[in-house]
Amino acid sequence: MSTRQADTRQARYGQQRTPQARFEQEPRTRQVRYKQEPQTRQTRYEQEPQTGTPRRRRAAGRLAARLRRALWWTLLTLTGGVSRRGRLPRGGCVVVANHSSHADTAALLAALDAAHSPTIAAAADYWFASPWRRRFCSRLAAGFPVRRTGGGMDDLLAREGALRAGRAVVLFPEGTRARAGELGTFHKGALVLARRAGVPVVPVGIAGTDRLLPKHGRLRPALVRVRIGEPLPPTVTPDEVREAVAALLRHVPGPARHRLHGGPRGRRREAELTRHRRVKIGTHHGAPGPSAPESQHV
Repeated sequence: MSTRQADTRQARYGQQRTPQARFEQEPRTRQVRYKQEPQTRQTRYEQEPQTGTPRRRRAAGRLAARLRRALWWTLLTLTGGVSRRGRLPRGGCVVVANHSSHADTAALLAALDAAHSPTIAAAADYWFASPWRRRFCSRLAAGFPVRRTGGGMDDLLAREGALRAGRAVVLFPEGTRARAGELGTFHKGALVLARRAGVPVVPVGIAGTDRLLPKHGRLRPALVRVRIGEPLPPTVTPDEVREAVAALLRHVPGPARHRLHGGPRGRRREAELTRHRRVKIGTHHGAPGPSAPESQHV
């Protein structure tokens, strides 16, 4: 082999070793970057409140909650008005409310403050059965699916992280829309979730939605009132929570209800409904509303 050929092979061999030299340098560079990144992420995580939710995601959630609140407040104002009394406590909480109309969700989203980014349980077999309903419920109503044919408790307990992050999880413990003036039996799913997350239970009474959008009826103008009660410890029983919601409904001002119907006939009808409502709500163990297609056994 000539000297020129040996030099050529040595030059080629040296060129082939050049990538290996770069490869030997790259792991050190990557290792340096790998050592620096966890420290940076850990620093950012330590600076944020220990809620388990990234800062940007929480900010986006609060912005969406503000937009939803403005939307539903405006729509309810145009259809008769909406009023609110009381406020949610700081931090996460489980909100339990009576349920007599699909408009209850709009009333709660309009009344509850956006800082809690409220999310509302919705029947998976109805509101998440089709793509357009799923999009409407999740985006405009902040709903999450709860199965009513088994597995509903797991769906509720999956919201424990949202509660620890300071959000408000809204549940209708009756599991279905009750008839106007009635208050059904409360299931225990909301209380189990509150105990698991260690957050209070906040009773809420909603009045007027059964006239705004009756069950199987049409939309008509009506004033909606939302009363937020004092927070209860997570160790309360379903009957105690039911009584707290019933007490809020009993204290809804009467003259405002009379103004909704107007005229002697409307006032007589409203007086009859008021007496009927007091009899039904004043009973601790009243008969539950219809539960065949919509009950939530959680």
